[in-house]
Amino acid sequence: MKEHSRKGEALRYLVSLNLKRFRANACLSQEELAERADISVPYLGALERGEKWPSPETFIGLAQGLGIEPHDIMRPENAASRDVKQVTDKLIADITILVSSSLNKLNTMVQNPDIGDGISN
Repeated sequence: MKEHSRKGEALRYLVSLNLKRFRANACLSQEELAERADISVPYLGALERGEKWPSPETFIGLAQGLGIEPHDIMRPENAASRDVKQVTDKLIADITILVSSSLNKLNTMVQNPDIGDGISN
């Protein structure tokens, strides 16, 4: 029985972390998410602290409010890996734009050496 209790605590803790992370990623306050999920702010706070366990209906409401699937709230890799992917994708896009712009400027300078001095950043 103690093993079940420890696993239950670990799952409750994981759910609490994921709720906080997903809510922060969605730029939502507790008040906004609670309203979207049709639950009270104190209850959401208790869920985020790992003090309460949501019903299936609450899982669904929270997921809809966060724009995710209900099972995402219980998956350990989702919160972190989704954040990393978003940041990585943004960095790659920014680097691609910067490199493209720099190459275009360099190409213009090579083709027209007289106007190269007039090109600014």
